[in-house]
Amino acid sequence: MLKIKKITSLDYAFAVNLTDTMRWNLVEEDFDFMTELEPDGCFFVADGSDRIGLATTISFGRVGWLGNVIVSESRRGEGVGSQLVRYAIDYLRGINVDRIGIYSYLERIPFYTRLGFKYDSEFIILKGKRTQVYPEAYLKSVEKRDIDKIIQLDHNCFGASRIKLLEPLLSNLNNPCFVYIEDENFLGYILTKVYGSMAEIGPLVCPEDRIDIAMDLLMASFNRLEGLKVSICVPEKEPTVLNMLKELGFVEDFRVAKMSLGGSIPFNCIYVAESLERG
Repeated sequence: MLKIKKITSLDYAFAVNLTDTMRWNLVEEDFDFMTELEPDGCFFVADGSDRIGLATTISFGRVGWLGNVIVSESRRGEGVGSQLVRYAIDYLRGINVDRIGIYSYLERIPFYTRLGFKYDSEFIILKGKRTQVYPEAYLKSVEKRDIDKIIQLDHNCFGASRIKLLEPLLSNLNNPCFVYIEDENFLGYILTKVYGSMAEIGPLVCPEDRIDIAMDLLMASFNRLEGLKVSICVPEKEPTVLNMLKELGFVEDFRVAKMSLGGSIPFNCIYVAESLERG
């Protein structure tokens, strides 16, 4: 009989070994961070004493995100994944989340469609490495006093407050972060998470009609990432950003579908994803 339980620190090694089969490059610290953000919302499924799958979630008020859904290859096709996702959905709905998002691999769209999710759009994951210094406008590095305004700017775009996620990321001095201010108004920001020799750009948020801000933010970030392997998740609907990245040597790695359950989660801005796990 399958049982689903909360992930604890005793399960981190299992979680890393399982996600390594998909080359997700997660480490135990990643699962520690995810369970710290959502202690009751990260799960593993077991058949007897054998742990065979996991799923993580995060809630932002009425908006939730489903991530890291994976089942051991030998147990796929048995309905384990469906049971796990439904359990995660029930958890989120039980804490008053009414809209749930996920970035799905394209080949998994039918699976999530059967569970009630609806296709919204595609995002492209690109990877590259900084090879030169890029021209950039002067942008202000984020200070502690800026965090509240950045969280409000992000809220206006994402549709929910991500304070519990953004506050620790913005406070980490290893993570380069820049803000675009015009006439004393906060119009855009970019955050890059640095993990050893790798970096993940996102979120990036700025007004829909200000592609110039997005470009300046990206250039400022790239100039702090010398020698690092960089990944970034960009909406397909942002061709200017995508073309600029490709001109800088970035190549498409794979694509995902943004899907939602309970209503769409529109991003009312130019937006680069924070991560596949958390939106």
